[in-house]
Amino acid sequence: MKYYSEDVDKLIDELKIEDVIGDIVPLKRTGANYKGLCPFHPDTNPSFVVSPSKKICKCFVCGAGGNVIKFYSMYYKISFEESIEALSKKYNISLRVYSKNKVRDEKDEKYYKIMKTAHKFYQDKIFENEGQIALEYFSNRGITPKIIRESMLGYAPSSWDSLYNFLVTKGYDKEDIVTLGLAKKGEKGIYDSFRNRVMFPIYSIKGDIIAFGGRSLENRKEVPKYINSSDTPIFKKGKNLYGIKNRGSILKKKNYALLMEGYMDVLSAHNYGFDVAVASLGTAFTYEQGNLLKKYTKNVILSLDMDNAGQMATEKTAFILKNLGFNIRVLKLDNAKDPDEFLNKFGKDKFLKAVKNSLEIFDFLFEIYSKEYDLSNIMSKEKFLDRFKEFFKNVESILERNLYLDRLSKILNIDKKILEEILIKKNKFIQLKNNEEIYFKKEKISKNKISHLEELTIELILANVDYYKYFKDKKIESILCKKLFYYFENKISDGEEIKSKDLKEFFNSQDITKEEKEEIFIFNCRSIEFSDKEKLEENLKEVYKSWFIKEIKESQKIRRSIVMTTKLKKIESELYRDTKFENLLKEYDNFKNILIENDVL
Repeated sequence: MKYYSEDVDKLIDELKIEDVIGDIVPLKRTGANYKGLCPFHPDTNPSFVVSPSKKICKCFVCGAGGNVIKFYSMYYKISFEESIEALSKKYNISLRVYSKNKVRDEKDEKYYKIMKTAHKFYQDKIFENEGQIALEYFSNRGITPKIIRESMLGYAPSSWDSLYNFLVTKGYDKEDIVTLGLAKKGEKGIYDSFRNRVMFPIYSIKGDIIAFGGRSLENRKEVPKYINSSDTPIFKKGKNLYGIKNRGSILKKKNYALLMEGYMDVLSAHNYGFDVAVASLGTAFTYEQGNLLKKYTKNVILSLDMDNAGQMATEKTAFILKNLGFNIRVLKLDNAKDPDEFLNKFGKDKFLKAVKNSLEIFDFLFEIYSKEYDLSNIMSKEKFLDRFKEFFKNVESILERNLYLDRLSKILNIDKKILEEILIKKNKFIQLKNNEEIYFKKEKISKNKISHLEELTIELILANVDYYKYFKDKKIESILCKKLFYYFENKISDGEEIKSKDLKEFFNSQDITKEEKEEIFIFNCRSIEFSDKEKLEENLKEVYKSWFIKEIKESQKIRRSIVMTTKLKKIESELYRDTKFENLLKEYDNFKNILIENDVL
């Protein structure tokens, strides 16, 4: 929900911050303020101050703080809007909610309208004469006109630019049509992205059309069988799932999901009554898709393709889901390449039997790994255990780990302590996850060793991801900061721009330990102070200046010449003056040139 800003101000004004926080943190009055132990870091000496007059709180050790809504959000780890809703209900303060139309940005609303119009175009075409080829294709796959209408499937004609011309005549902007991936620019002009394909609409969880998947009706090898919409302002492949529209309540009620690979798999599953089927969108399963699914259920049955590629996808998907805390089972569908073929060959009852006989993920992995190795051979047995190491890395629960170790011990007739040594204590994947020496060229750096300057640098990047470019060449030492910079460098080397969403992806990655997540949480709390743009820019200048001075001090130890020393001292003296950030950047260029001239770089 979204609320009017004046109502949010009203909530902050009417709530007594000392009462709200006092229900959570024991407070003692000290003059005009209140003091207590900070709930955001291990605090033994009261460092958390609540100011009723200013209506804010602040920890003078970890820096956490903000208004009453921000505190509630941080403490309960819920969104700002959820905090507003919870506080207004708890303290009986009525607030107005934005109407649906006011929630969305006007540009996004325009995009949704274009996508909706394009979808209607595709839907109409499938029942016209030129769509006969699409109807025949679906009929051969067991999809009736009734299912086509219910699933809102469509057909993209084979002509060069029919959709594009249709949308232009409706008054939509040409650039917007291209931006949404419905058309592309070529040497011969603008043409439709989808041609001679059956079309599968992809919805957001709110029910808006955000993208399309298209299956070619041509048999030419050079034409890709399936293509999806490219990423757009309203669609990101790795963030959505096919088939989830209007099924959130069903997934919650039945408390499990069937995770499949393709559009036709999901359609067939729905057709046969398995309405909990969803699929990723033509890409490898992502943590973001896992977190989306987690909103509805923590129980997943994997039903991916039965070939070698499908088996590898099952393994990788299972690792992600297990890392996110899912209970996982795997379907074995004999004599069929995928769920769609199995359902059409053997029907609902056989598929239901396969669901009931599905293997718990550990049993599935044991079965496929044991086929690769001769377990009567000691060397093979060692390699077999190596295959399980990545799985154990993603098992967060100590109880689960112990249960799996027990089972392996009994099956392989190996002492549990030996297995624990191999799979847990000396597991390089777990060591990597826990920030031990293997990570980043085995540098022997304590995972807790992070300088104040690096802390401030991370806080700045949390506040504005664009600031990374100013610090990427700095000589960082802490593992956490190295992980963050290493992650960004990989993004850049892949030709991608760094965006705010990447931070969330990084924080949820499997390489971040619980301790690091706690550190990041504290940094996030501190970065609240940077909400003021002017203050943020001032902090950027000061932190950049600190790095600059540090580099100068280190360079001065290398005495190449008196001239070099003199020039460096002159630059250093300039840094202690109050100067603009742009001037700092120019001085830094001068500094680098001096080092190059003296063969220091």
